[in-house]
Amino acid sequence: MEIDNNRIATLATHTSGQGAPVDKQPSGDHGKPETATGGSGDAVSLTGEARRLKQLEADLASRPAVDSQRVDQVRSAVENGTFTIDPQRIAEKIISLEQALTEAR
Repeated sequence: MEIDNNRIATLATHTSGQGAPVDKQPSGDHGKPETATGGSGDAVSLTGEARRLKQLEADLASRPAVDSQRVDQVRSAVENGTFTIDPQRIAEKIISLEQALTEAR
């Protein structure tokens, strides 16, 4: 089975609201490019949005991949019998995902 990465990327950007502001723009520097030059004479220009994405990437990299506190809560609920499964919600999420995948084709 071959996975079409382009379709997955399109789906992710289509359904995740990418391009919408995550937080308020820093005043005045949204469109101003930041230019850096290296020793070879090449230049890189970053817009305010690119700088913000770089900061978000750094913030995400500093966070753990797993929310240990949430894992402990679920484990405890399973062990003491209070963990509930909502089949209706699971079905709705599966249908929603299938619709999103179908629309991405």
